[in-house]
Amino acid sequence: MIKKAIIITIILNSLILIGVPDGHGYGIMAMFEFISIPYLIKNGFQINSEYPFEIGFIMIAVISLIGKMILIVSLFYKKISDKKPMIYFGLVLIILAFIGVVYSTIQYDSFLFAITFGSGIPFIMYFGRVIYLMNKKNIKVSD
Repeated sequence: MIKKAIIITIILNSLILIGVPDGHGYGIMAMFEFISIPYLIKNGFQINSEYPFEIGFIMIAVISLIGKMILIVSLFYKKISDKKPMIYFGLVLIILAFIGVVYSTIQYDSFLFAITFGSGIPFIMYFGRVIYLMNKKNIKVSD
């Protein structure tokens, strides 16, 4: 049951809508994650970017991608003692990425904030479910 909840949490985090200010449109978190890899390989971390929102999204996408990869790796561990710290660390990274996106959008426009936060509500709900399932007393190893 916890594996299914983690997978759904990863999917819901990937489907969070992110509005880019100044009329550039919308995208989902997964799109920004896949764009961030070639961008970082080509340009690196350029802090003096002309468009500071762009480098902020790249950093947030990398943090989210690392968190998702940690959660996916934790699905293959058998021992719950190895699994729990990895799951918590992965969850912390993806919730930090979500908070970063929400904080970035609220600085620009309340409509962008509403779209981003509204599309993230199902993710927050499943995030809470995974935390609840992790803290249950009778967690099974094969679960």
